[in-house]
Amino acid sequence: MSYASTRHWQYIYPVWSRRAQGLSIGINLHPNHCCNWHCVYCQVPGLQRGPSPTIDTHRLQQGLTDCLNWLTLHIHYTTLTLRDCVQDIAFAGDGEPTTSPQFAEILDMVAHLMQQRKPHDRPANLRLITNGSQLQHAHIQHALKRLHEMGGEVWFKLDAGNDGEMLAVNDTHLPLALHLQRLQTCCTLCTTWVQTAIFSRSLHGETVTTPTLPGYMEALLPLKQRISGILLYGIARPSQQDLCGCIQATSEKILEKYASTLRTQGFRVRMFV
Repeated sequence: MSYASTRHWQYIYPVWSRRAQGLSIGINLHPNHCCNWHCVYCQVPGLQRGPSPTIDTHRLQQGLTDCLNWLTLHIHYTTLTLRDCVQDIAFAGDGEPTTSPQFAEILDMVAHLMQQRKPHDRPANLRLITNGSQLQHAHIQHALKRLHEMGGEVWFKLDAGNDGEMLAVNDTHLPLALHLQRLQTCCTLCTTWVQTAIFSRSLHGETVTTPTLPGYMEALLPLKQRISGILLYGIARPSQQDLCGCIQATSEKILEKYASTLRTQGFRVRMFV
């Protein structure tokens, strides 16, 4: 298969991922750039509120198969396997994956496709990257149980230490306490990592880093034994939603302060500048 045919992978995109620490195959259920949140650091151009479009599941399956075969072809003359080269298949994309009515169906399809391939001929992990906003729904909870059965894991967004930060960073009126309840539910269903964007903003002449560390740590302490760990990352590319130009990338020193403080409290932390 030629590289030119990758233009037809409407829902599939291979990308080098900092957090996955290697090549990731993304599944995008929102090619229309719609999401139910509007995070201020989001790098999706033309982001808007709205539902997921109807997904052509056959085209998605064919695109994923073609992508895996294309990658396999390019490592054919090495001693490596696909499992060595591809860190994960990740439900991520340009909007919240779990708001798609077809999410559970497509997860099952991906599971079936992986089961048909030999262990060395499929990616090392299957992940859902989510803002957790749909965890109250029974069909999403059932899907996460299925993900757990497949050996997959969830990366659950938490960028705030209080309600004000939830609104300012994620543009959602969801109370932090309710968000934490959904995180707890997620942990009971599937292996769960918390993922947090740390960045600074210029507000009224002052530089404020979010989430504020005391509130953030207080929010997570009751869940310390339930979560697998925390993924802390800085802003690597310009935001497409920062209309005021107030977002600043945080320094490695600040990220390390967050990481070391959390580690002293017993959290497992991975940090990505």
